[in-house]
Amino acid sequence: MNGKKIVLLTTLIVFVVLIGLLAIFTRFVLNIDFGGEIQQSNSSAQVEEEPSDVDQADESESDQQPDQSQDKEQDKTEETTEDKEETEDKEASDEKSEDDEPEAYKASAQPKSAQITIQEDGEADYQLSVEDAQKLTELAGALDKLQLMSIQQSVGMQNPTWSASINLSLSDGTAVSCQLDQSTLSGSKTTLSTGSKTYESTADIAAVKTLLQGWQEEDVKANAPAIATEEFAAATRLLAINTDAMVAQDIAGSSSQLQEALDKLKVTDTLSGSVNPGKMRSGISIVNLADDTSTLYTLEFYEDGILAYRTETNTEFYVCDKDSLNSFYATVDQISGKYSATPAYLALMDYDALYSAEVSSTTGGSRKKVGLIRDHAQNLFYFLQQIHVVNGKTKVESSMFNRPEYHADILFDSGTTISVDLSNGSLLVKSGDDVIRHYTLIGDENLDLLRAEFERVTED
Repeated sequence: MNGKKIVLLTTLIVFVVLIGLLAIFTRFVLNIDFGGEIQQSNSSAQVEEEPSDVDQADESESDQQPDQSQDKEQDKTEETTEDKEETEDKEASDEKSEDDEPEAYKASAQPKSAQITIQEDGEADYQLSVEDAQKLTELAGALDKLQLMSIQQSVGMQNPTWSASINLSLSDGTAVSCQLDQSTLSGSKTTLSTGSKTYESTADIAAVKTLLQGWQEEDVKANAPAIATEEFAAATRLLAINTDAMVAQDIAGSSSQLQEALDKLKVTDTLSGSVNPGKMRSGISIVNLADDTSTLYTLEFYEDGILAYRTETNTEFYVCDKDSLNSFYATVDQISGKYSATPAYLALMDYDALYSAEVSSTTGGSRKKVGLIRDHAQNLFYFLQQIHVVNGKTKVESSMFNRPEYHADILFDSGTTISVDLSNGSLLVKSGDDVIRHYTLIGDENLDLLRAEFERVTED
């Protein structure tokens, strides 16, 4: 038995040793840790048996992780949006800063043509077209000197006394518009637009104004109808006649002003021969150019133009632009308002057509009546031509005075007779149309000269 025990004991010891060697081999050579696995297994078993507060917290955190993740993603999105908005705001701010920075105007090309409208107080708009390269270069240079700077918004000048609107076509196919304004109170202002940008300057526009006015004068002279140029130079009397009141005013002192107004007329057509001029204007409707002896030229004013002639068988009708015609008529009315009025038929008498005169006076004890040949009637004729009456107070009478202070019958070669009565500050004139017109005399030197001449010729 002891032998068997010894063998079993020896076998057991060998078996244990082999197991130990196997364990060492697997631990260090094969890198297998059965003890760790066992411990982990035991730990897992313990975890399954007894869940701890930490595990519950982990489960709670696990439940909350999707919400937190979503919140983080939202925060990230918001941060990205804010960053983007900040970037866009910065870019917009940079662009606005660049836009706010004033920029000097510089033309993209040379001007090819210019359409200009000039406006001045009391005058009709004047249209001017310029295509001359030298003039356009001058204009471009004059505008550059105004130092136009870019602005965000422009405000127009109120009530300018002189303005010019310029539309420039440039050689590169683009166009710009420019508005120049000058005011007695507010100075000068120029606004230029390229379509995408606006430029402005408050520099004095005197140089540009002088340039444009010079072109306007040249254009006026080039397009002037040149009406009665020779006759204006020869005329010593210039009678503006109001055919409604049948009074005339000698405006010879304003001859040059009238010619300037005629030169500014825009004639759209000229008709010759037999012309129906239409309706005559009211007020001043005839201007008669005459020397000391006869009529040289006649201008008749109508609603659509001017009829001009040396003789009534050779007429020309100038059809005029409405605005320029109205401006001309306004100038004629203004000129005429400066002068005294004379009965129209007396003012229009031609000495060359005078045949004789019969004159009477009742200022003495008895009525005296004398006949005058043409030469002896000359002074009386001229004084009657220039007698002054109140404008706008013409009346029509049915008969001449029964016993006037002075009476004259003036006979002409054509057989026409003009009769005149002068008495107590009143003047009656019976013309070839048999209408008797009553005028109120103005007691001035002209009246004194006329009375003295009546006395002289009736005493001889």
